[in-house]
Amino acid sequence: MRRNNYKIYALLILFGLGLSFCPMPAKTAGATLYLSPSSGTKTIGATFSVGVKVNSGGEVINAAEGSISYDTNLLDVVSVSKGGSIFPFWTAEPGASGGIIRFGGGLPPPAYNGSAGHIIGITFKAKRAGEARVSFTSGAVLANDGKGTNIIAGMGSASFTIGAAQIAPTKPKEPPKPKVPDYNKPVIISATHPNQDLWYKETEAQFKWELKESINGVSIAFDQKQYTDPGSTSDGLFGEKTYTADKDGHWYLHLKFEDASRWGTIAHYRVNIDTVPPLAFEVAVSDAPIGEWPELSFETTDELSGLSKYLIYIGNLDQDAHELASDKNIFQITGINAGTHTAVVKAIDKAGNEQISTVEFTIKSIMTPTIDSYSKELKSSDNFYAKGTAIEDGRVVIYIEQGDRLVATSSAAVDAGGKWLYIHDDKLGNGRYSFYVEAMNDKGLRSEPSEKFTFLVSPPVFTMIGSFVINYFTVFVSLLFLIVLIVLIIFWFIFFIRKKLKKETKEIAEILRRNSIEMKKAIDSVFAKLSVNKVGQTKAKEELKSKVDGNEKKTLKEIQDVEKILK
Repeated sequence: MRRNNYKIYALLILFGLGLSFCPMPAKTAGATLYLSPSSGTKTIGATFSVGVKVNSGGEVINAAEGSISYDTNLLDVVSVSKGGSIFPFWTAEPGASGGIIRFGGGLPPPAYNGSAGHIIGITFKAKRAGEARVSFTSGAVLANDGKGTNIIAGMGSASFTIGAAQIAPTKPKEPPKPKVPDYNKPVIISATHPNQDLWYKETEAQFKWELKESINGVSIAFDQKQYTDPGSTSDGLFGEKTYTADKDGHWYLHLKFEDASRWGTIAHYRVNIDTVPPLAFEVAVSDAPIGEWPELSFETTDELSGLSKYLIYIGNLDQDAHELASDKNIFQITGINAGTHTAVVKAIDKAGNEQISTVEFTIKSIMTPTIDSYSKELKSSDNFYAKGTAIEDGRVVIYIEQGDRLVATSSAAVDAGGKWLYIHDDKLGNGRYSFYVEAMNDKGLRSEPSEKFTFLVSPPVFTMIGSFVINYFTVFVSLLFLIVLIVLIIFWFIFFIRKKLKKETKEIAEILRRNSIEMKKAIDSVFAKLSVNKVGQTKAKEELKSKVDGNEKKTLKEIQDVEKILK
């Protein structure tokens, strides 16, 4: 026993709870180890289960161990199960050998305090008739007091009577009774409890039936007896009724009709009501090493309708649940990222009542891959590559991005030496890119993403030169065409203006000549009418004409100069 205590103390040191090993005497009042059930009658060849449990006696405990003996002449051990145990860690793996079943386990803070802590389950097979005893030969229960104090106060035992299967005596067959045909038997339906074989959590039950014109009375009763006669006194004339069950179990509606001649056949309608959820339970998480997925273990029962299924949610209740049958109590976690998560296990009974238990656990990430070299600058005609190291015999997943856009996702194998090489199959367009990688082992566990690295994709040199020449020539031709167009427009404008000016100068000269002639005629007419001195008149007339002629000549000379320029 002391040797097994060392194992438990070693576990406590790992938890940071024990200081040193120091055997302590058991207290007179404290924890007990016991077997459940502790008695029963079994038949040869039958299998049955016995649970090993602990009552902490009001103390908080963090470890327990023990040895259990059984009669190998009468019993065989089929299996020893850790499912649903309060202990996630084991110093002595539960198992059976040579008529002894051994176990040793513990749990971290806040530890355990209760009267029915499940440790392991043992499945026996009855071999021969007799009284088969199962009892503890040694045991210890350690308090969560930082000292590892053994507070065990007692250890239980169990006794099972094994006998041959009883063969029921054969009764002489009675002649079948003549079946009385149904008369006016009601047909009952229920909108709230439509199936008589299923369980429901609704306590209010609604019933309906069809009343024929010949019916003049209804007798009805609602109780938990299967074949009650509601009596031969009419309760009225109605076609529906609602009852509320005041406790769980099987309830029955009993109904019969009365017509002008007699009461008809009784109809019985069963409703099964269960409002109590499955028993409370705990979820344990196995301590998986890095690179392995942990397991969830849990177990509960429902005393009335029975357990229907388990629903397991990892991280988010909005996600689809993983469903397990009611006889399964181990769930392998897979397909989630490294980090801390919460598991929600929902036990649902056949009436739809739910019992929920949660547990927090951590997925440890595998080694983050390294990037040793990659294409920092490449032409658009080249293939991007990267290589590095990662966990052996796994894979790396490569993510290539351009800005905020994911361009490509691919993967590459990692060899036995931890080396990987990735070559991108497709050509990448010109521009600046970034990439990072994640590692993934053969079980699907991923690492944290690596650091991001950037690289540049550019066109070939001759393409850049050709593009430059083509662009320069295009600009030159466009500019030359623009200059020619401007010159043509100027020449056209000048030609148009010259032509217009020539026309206008000719018209001005003609108008000036006509005006001079008219002016001269006007002068002659005016002077002809004057009666002044003829000599003075003639002199004044000649002087005036001379000035008009002079002005005409000067104006015509200027017009001629303009015409010379326009030529």
